[in-house]
Amino acid sequence: MKIQEIKSKSIISKTGIPSADYVINPYVGCIHSCFYCYARFMKRFTGHKENWGDFIDIKINAPRSHTSIEGL
Repeated sequence: MKIQEIKSKSIISKTGIPSADYVINPYVGCIHSCFYCYARFMKRFTGHKENWGDFIDIKINAPRSHTSIEGL
């Protein structure tokens, strides 16, 4: 399991989920690697060589970045 801390522009992102306009993502990756996961495709945007479920990037500036909203 690879765990690293990163800084992010925002933890709030516009979404295509029908029941929500925005989602909160305080981290990137996963530690579970569920075979039915809908988010596995996100790995291609991370630059990680590890398999999905073998890494997590924690957005350490999340408390300060919540006022910046991607997509607005």
